[in-house]
Amino acid sequence: MTAMLKPRGKHHHGALRRALLDAVADIVLEAGPDAVSLRECARRAGVSHSAAAPHFGDLRGLLTSFATEGNLRLAVAMRDAVAALPPDADARARLAATGHGYMAFARNNPAHFRLMFRTDLLAATDPAWQHAVQASWAPLAEAMAGHVPGADGRALRARLALAWAAVHGFCALRAEGAGGDLWNPEDRAQEVANDLIALVVAACAMPDDG
Repeated sequence: MTAMLKPRGKHHHGALRRALLDAVADIVLEAGPDAVSLRECARRAGVSHSAAAPHFGDLRGLLTSFATEGNLRLAVAMRDAVAALPPDADARARLAATGHGYMAFARNNPAHFRLMFRTDLLAATDPAWQHAVQASWAPLAEAMAGHVPGADGRALRARLALAWAAVHGFCALRAEGAGGDLWNPEDRAQEVANDLIALVVAACAMPDDG
């Protein structure tokens, strides 16, 4: 795909910031997170490297801002999925909804999904990024606490790890095109996704919950 360069000198502050973040997404989808450079993002946005640098400081700052945006979008996707449930939905349904929201985010934001977990490329001490990570973690943590209210710290951590690893792993394998007949064609992928989430929810129940 050939990138369309923006006319030089036509960006106001907010528009240039958006153009640079959009350039990150394009490059990630074309060549992967390691291919992103501040200079190439600036070129695609139609500005000089020196004009782009003040918005993010350096490449790590740019990637961290992109990952921050991704985590905030993930938080919204999960909360929207829970909010779409009927008012009388039980704890199992709310936990399942977080998984469906996570999968929807990964499907609709493939570039963010591929980059936002590459902590080797990010500024882990950035306050905005830390806040966004907590925001994206909260829907799962809240739903799991409601699903297993009697779980101690160790049991809760194990269930959170299981739920996250299973749903994220499914999304990652799908994003990389791995798995073959396991979840192709698309209707089979949706079937597997639904069944996977149901199994995770059942596995996370406390032993006396059946």
